[in-house]
Amino acid sequence: MNPIFDQRGSVVAWLNKDVLFDISGKPIAHIKNGSVFSYKSDYIGYIKSGFFRDKRGYAVAFIKGAAGGPVTPIPAIPPIPPIPAIPPIPPIPPVPPIPPIPTLSWSKLSWKEYLKG
Repeated sequence: MNPIFDQRGSVVAWLNKDVLFDISGKPIAHIKNGSVFSYKSDYIGYIKSGFFRDKRGYAVAFIKGAAGGPVTPIPAIPPIPPIPAIPPIPPIPPVPPIPPIPTLSWSKLSWKEYLKG
């Protein structure tokens, strides 16, 4: 499990393969071909070069090694990862929109707002 950090460097979620988990280990979203979807098949945004981006191309969060985006803060030392719950089988997602060009700025959306789509 890899920690996902917000623009302040706080751990907001975990990434394991193509599944996003909340802090407690509950599956909250999944990645398909770089697009991020909720388990209700709602398009949330996309991930590119380690940055989770909103629908307008602004960075919302990042994983270690992210590049090609805004300056990242020094990340907090992540807690011990939780034991992840078994994620549900993702539904067939809709065709995502063409992602916008990534910006070098942070989104005004918080991680929670981002997950709402």
